[in-house]
Amino acid sequence: MNPTDLKEVIESLRKELAEQPNSADIHCNLGIALAESGDLNSAIKCYQDAVNIESRHIPAYTNLGSIYRSLGKTEEALVVFEKIIELDSNEVSAYVNLGSLYKEKGDLNGAETNYQKAVRLLPNDRNAYFNLGNALRYEGDVHVAIQCYRKATAIKPDFVAAHYYLANALKDAKRIKESADSYSQVIALLRSPLGHNTNGVHMFRMSVAHKAECLYELGESDTLRKFITDSAKIDQANIRLATLSAFASHQYEVKDLYPFCRDPLSMIKIDNISTSFTDFEKFKTKLITYLNDIPQVWEPSNATTKQGFQTEDQLFDLQNDMLKQLEEIIWQKINQYYSEFKSLPSTFTSKWPAQRKMKSWYVRLVQGGHQDAHMHNLGWLSGVVYLKTIVSPIKEEGSIEFGLHGYGYKIINENLPSTQHQPNDGDIVLFPSSLFHRTIPIRQNTDRSVIAFDLTPDS
Repeated sequence: MNPTDLKEVIESLRKELAEQPNSADIHCNLGIALAESGDLNSAIKCYQDAVNIESRHIPAYTNLGSIYRSLGKTEEALVVFEKIIELDSNEVSAYVNLGSLYKEKGDLNGAETNYQKAVRLLPNDRNAYFNLGNALRYEGDVHVAIQCYRKATAIKPDFVAAHYYLANALKDAKRIKESADSYSQVIALLRSPLGHNTNGVHMFRMSVAHKAECLYELGESDTLRKFITDSAKIDQANIRLATLSAFASHQYEVKDLYPFCRDPLSMIKIDNISTSFTDFEKFKTKLITYLNDIPQVWEPSNATTKQGFQTEDQLFDLQNDMLKQLEEIIWQKINQYYSEFKSLPSTFTSKWPAQRKMKSWYVRLVQGGHQDAHMHNLGWLSGVVYLKTIVSPIKEEGSIEFGLHGYGYKIINENLPSTQHQPNDGDIVLFPSSLFHRTIPIRQNTDRSVIAFDLTPDS
């Protein structure tokens, strides 16, 4: 929810509460909205008010316990979740939270006991096992999560999502051969990326890419190369498979068999947009001030940003004239990029997205801030606009490095190619989304601000 809508929701709930001060539900809903806005102390008070009004209000207790957990208040959280069990001994989520809290305390037996209680409480329902598996995997108990996913697939053998999450959990547990077999199940069930919704396309492509990664890890080079060849006949727009294929071909010193982008390091384009503005210094200062005031997450769990803040990926959807102006300049640079590279033979250029769709987000790194090597599997062309860079950098701090290696891929040939760019304010860097890139850690007590973006594929 964007900040304006969230503010309106909070104001509306406060008005309702003024009319119905003894409504536990309204107190709870207001707490949820306040927590989303980042006002955790006010949210805690709302949840406490809710349970004071209605002593058996489990949603309020659950949200209260979750906030205590997020704040590191383990003992307070334990009291809350134990209270929930006292009120309802069949509340599965409370056992999951208790298990995680005991795990945080180092009591692995207590954690396992509570997780297994949660599993035993479930009905013989595939969705219940699937949802619990997701919760346990998120909490870090991958082995019990695997049990849940297996139960879900035993009840419904064609449960694609359960097979997919089972494969991911097995990969997390380093059970690589079993993981590859589970990805094969997903591939067999979906057959191709065609005819599926967005989630189905994602599961198919990631299963293909992850199976290829498993085959590479297992050292099955001949099987891997045949698998990549067969996969290319079905789908040539699997960005993560392109990443693995480029790396594996370099390690094996053979031709890259996947046609998306065989030489991504040669397709990096660096430019500067400062001359597109009458007064770039004034523009960037004003824009950074605006961006620093919008909601940001510290080290978001679904991103590679460390020691830094990041916004959601719909930045250019905000109704802001500065962002609109910058977006148009980025589109101009994207069009110039395509004109320069369109004659090169690759799926990357021949199937260039026809629709004008972009995801964008703001990243601010502070001292120690960095990003590990990653790629953007949901993108096509990726880019970064540098608003504030490091003055007099020490040992390449804050620079962007491109290469073929990442995600812990096993290294056979240590002669890995890479290239670095030390950015200046106003630089724009464009590159294929399949290319690994990372940010060198910032050493000084300063920050670095960028807007990152992806041109996204048509399907």
